[in-house]
Amino acid sequence: MKSLAVIVSGGSTNQLIHVLTVLMASVHSAIMARVLFRDESVLRLTPSRINTVELSPGLAADAEGVRQRLKKLDLLDLQKLCRDIKASGDVKYYVCSSSLAISGLTQKDLIPEIDEVRGLPSFLLEDVASADKVLTF
Repeated sequence: MKSLAVIVSGGSTNQLIHVLTVLMASVHSAIMARVLFRDESVLRLTPSRINTVELSPGLAADAEGVRQRLKKLDLLDLQKLCRDIKASGDVKYYVCSSSLAISGLTQKDLIPEIDEVRGLPSFLLEDVASADKVLTF
């Protein structure tokens, strides 16, 4: 089985949607995916923030238009997308332990779709080293 390792640093809604749509395509192509969320993306993985629309500066000027288009495309419920992607294929979501510590959050603060907290070295040595492709966002 082909495999994909993904490192996510940015936390804007459009960036997270980009990641999730890549993951949707990968699971529907029978590609195993391992995802490490770090830096500011970790802050978006709480129940209170996962579905807030926080756009990058390039899209923020048309925030209401973007929100309406995301709604039409059924891309507003990011937690549901995370759950549906996991149910569709071999996908694991990890959160970087140091980013979690810096953010002041614990694993209990995160959405239940997160599989575990992992250190960056472990992710690099195990998941990145064995992946056919590596993507960063």
